[in-house]
Amino acid sequence: MKCVQEKRAALLQWLKKPTYDSASILYILTAFLGVVAFGLVLWFGVQYFSGVDSSRTIVHPLAGRDTEEDEEGKCMFTRLLDGVCVQTADDVSGRHVAIMIENHFEANPLSGIGDASVVYEAPVEGHIPRLLAIYPATADVSKVGPVRSARPYYLDWVSEYGDPMYMHVGGSPEALEKIWAFDIFDMNEFSRGWYYWRSDERSAPHNTYTSSKLWNEAFDRYGTDELVDLTDGWKFGPMDACVDGCVSRIDIEHSLGGYDIAWEYNTTTEQYERTQFGRVHADAGGPGYVADTVLLQRVDAEVVDEIGRLHIATIGEGEGYVFRNGYAIHATWEKESRTSRTRWFDEQNEEITLKPGKIWVQVVSQYGSVDVTVAE
Repeated sequence: MKCVQEKRAALLQWLKKPTYDSASILYILTAFLGVVAFGLVLWFGVQYFSGVDSSRTIVHPLAGRDTEEDEEGKCMFTRLLDGVCVQTADDVSGRHVAIMIENHFEANPLSGIGDASVVYEAPVEGHIPRLLAIYPATADVSKVGPVRSARPYYLDWVSEYGDPMYMHVGGSPEALEKIWAFDIFDMNEFSRGWYYWRSDERSAPHNTYTSSKLWNEAFDRYGTDELVDLTDGWKFGPMDACVDGCVSRIDIEHSLGGYDIAWEYNTTTEQYERTQFGRVHADAGGPGYVADTVLLQRVDAEVVDEIGRLHIATIGEGEGYVFRNGYAIHATWEKESRTSRTRWFDEQNEEITLKPGKIWVQVVSQYGSVDVTVAE
């Protein structure tokens, strides 16, 4: 018992004993404050450079000013690709995917077109239209296709989006040569077929598909984390709906009558609804395709070989129309170089703002025709 009491007394005495002298305490406090200060500097530095501070993020020039909702604080960030409101600053810019998709009648119904932000439609051999669909890499799309081969003039549009991943199945000799010469971020199915699959439900060549899961695996392996800044892209803004002299329907024919296209304006949704092959044009099992803005680009085309391949003049300027909110705005399109954006100007030479949302660029050569119906 005495031994236990002695040990307890010794322990109490040790606890009461000053372990450090005043100089030691001063040194310890100084070191502690230094560690705290370094930690605070490190924390604020991480927040600053990681983009948590909104002053460091890339925000579209129209963000916060596009609509009354924006002014009320409902939209903090606007995506550069298509002008739509997005959740976070990380969604403003980003990586993009450009995919060649055929529109032959045997390829329909298509898959994944309704999820694209921007779609280009231009003729290929026989003036049959083919599509180039642009997606943000973050899009969630389970099936896209049928994916088809590259053509050289589509590369001029691909190049307007920085360095997107270009997905296709082979291509014309000129297109393949230019992909190499332009150093396009190429994802050719012929050389990287594991990012595609061939469906047993279709016959070749209308049976090649990909998905957002596969293209993100390709990004992880071959891409970089660098985000593409599209602040020099199209301008987006609001516009009151048309009241008088509004265009209710746009009819487009690519030389072959079987590929007639029509866009009908829905005054309720203020969107254009697409029909082709005499019926609503839609993804397999999905709703019909719609567009918030339809850009009609008139171009000069030339047949360059016995197969019927075309050369289309994409660089320079030409006539066109911008259809949005029921209006038909006569326009001039201009593209200064392969990598510059095709811009649209009105008759006062002011750049035309597009409606935020889905955009279809209808490229029509001198062999095609366009007709519009004005609502009474």
